[in-house]
Amino acid sequence: MSSNPGVWLGAISVLAVFSTLFKQNMVARIVENTFVGMAGGYGLVLAYNNVMAKAITPLMKGNALFLVPIVIGLLLFSRFNKQVSYLGRIPMAFVVSIGAALAMRGAVQAEFVDQIVATVLPLTTIDNIILVVGTICVGAYFVFTMKTAGSGVTSEIGKWIMMVAFGAAFGNAVQGRISLFIAQLQFLMGKWLGMIKV
Repeated sequence: MSSNPGVWLGAISVLAVFSTLFKQNMVARIVENTFVGMAGGYGLVLAYNNVMAKAITPLMKGNALFLVPIVIGLLLFSRFNKQVSYLGRIPMAFVVSIGAALAMRGAVQAEFVDQIVATVLPLTTIDNIILVVGTICVGAYFVFTMKTAGSGVTSEIGKWIMMVAFGAAFGNAVQGRISLFIAQLQFLMGKWLGMIKV
């Protein structure tokens, strides 16, 4: 059994969170709230250090261009005062427009161009044939505007391919949760109790 107080604190926290599997209790809520508070405090300190390192320090070294993002960032806090709250629209317009532009660029590249390039494959292996035929069948499932003679079988195959893909994605999510649970059991039985070697 470990004599490290940090390991004991971690083990008690893990057991407190696991206790919600049996019944909701106050100890588990205290641990959850403590975790959320620590994460919020850590995020605040990280944001402060980020602003100091990337904005204030270069400004102090004489780079006056960093004054512009600092002023725009400070204008976000004008929303707390009703008399000057309209000034908060300026930085929000920057944030929303830049975010939308970056998302659109990423979406067009990742959702359309990369997927089209990944689907245009030589039909030389069984994997490539399954991928191209599967993509065509799934695409046929979403064609609602026209009805042709052969689209019924093709769209039915596309529906089954999507069901298999969704099942695999769900199985992957469950497997990820199980691996997290196993890691916590290894911590409890290895580092804390010393029953297994980690």
